[in-house]
Amino acid sequence: MNEPAQAIRVRVFVRHKATCDYSGEEGYARCRCAKWLRYSRHGKQFRQPANTRSFGTAEEKARELERRLNSGEVVVPAKPEQPKKTTIADKIATHILAKQSEGLSNSTRRKLKYQLGLFEQYLADRSKFFPYEITTDDVIHFRASWKWKSNVTRQKAQQNLRGFLRSACEGKQLEDILRVLKPIKLSKEDAMRLKPQPFSDKELTTLIAQVPKTFSEDPEKQARVIALIHCQVETGLAIRDTVQLERDHIKDGWLRIERQKTGRPVRQPLRPGLHEELLRVTNGNPKYVFWNGTSLPESATGLWQADLRQLMQDAGVWIKGNLSHRFRDTAVDFWLSEGRSVEQVAAYLGDTVRIVERHYADLISERMEKQLASVPFRSWGTQNDRNDKTEGQSVQRGQR
Repeated sequence: MNEPAQAIRVRVFVRHKATCDYSGEEGYARCRCAKWLRYSRHGKQFRQPANTRSFGTAEEKARELERRLNSGEVVVPAKPEQPKKTTIADKIATHILAKQSEGLSNSTRRKLKYQLGLFEQYLADRSKFFPYEITTDDVIHFRASWKWKSNVTRQKAQQNLRGFLRSACEGKQLEDILRVLKPIKLSKEDAMRLKPQPFSDKELTTLIAQVPKTFSEDPEKQARVIALIHCQVETGLAIRDTVQLERDHIKDGWLRIERQKTGRPVRQPLRPGLHEELLRVTNGNPKYVFWNGTSLPESATGLWQADLRQLMQDAGVWIKGNLSHRFRDTAVDFWLSEGRSVEQVAAYLGDTVRIVERHYADLISERMEKQLASVPFRSWGTQNDRNDKTEGQSVQRGQR
């Protein structure tokens, strides 16, 4: 007796765009990516487009196709499913997933998705969908299409593009593409904006005095803002590390953290007054000093940045494009003025000596020039030497 034929089941799956947040979930129903149908028949797999972006409509089409297939109705067969070629969209999705697993922050991941999404769309507009189709002309013209005014942004975008191309291309194709992506030079405006901008003592006094005026209706917030400023200026902590500072990180009067950005350790003794101030503003939070621990860290940092921007604007000390990092610059400026070495400053910041030397070259040079001005003069016993020595001593006293 012949066994009844097994019923054919048609399933819906989603072909996501690389920029879709759910690109790794082909069964996700709520995005607006293209829906497809898949089924097995006579030992072969078939697929066909559902011609809709609605998962519900695709399900209805799947049930109708099932009915026709199982009723014996003659159905024009879909194309047998061929081994899938890896598309540019697939490569982008995999590249972003790899970066995410490396601990990339959500904000950085969003920028990466946006920039590589632009590249995918640029190539799709030229009917190029596979990595082997990418040419040197494509990347040259794509880079020329960028509208960002800041060369710093363009440098970062090119860095992200090169990283993706290394994962998507290979051999001579990759060598040729990377060769034409020459380094992007910073403009004078970019270079000036990237220079350290430490607050002067007068600016800090003005800024602190502005806090009760800007946040006049919230005394509790006033204390927290002042404590955050004191903390950043004295420790040089980056804003994301400050916002996520835990009580355990300062429990014995020492600051001990691993940086969010680099994972490098920061170890500093805290001024007793600062230590007490930080404990006072925790508002009973059992774990964090400046964060409630429930919202996303990026959201909490963004809210603090918005408050600091408003405060600096009200105080007349805001510099466009340079916000909380000025507190870090102020800490470095103070440490160098107190004679701390570059190695010590790097340890305080949780950075490498190379990074400190590169970013704070101007401050280091300025402090070195002041130290060189106190060089002792050799005396040969002549009247001119005695005059020179007196003048040199005057210069030294003036520099001090």
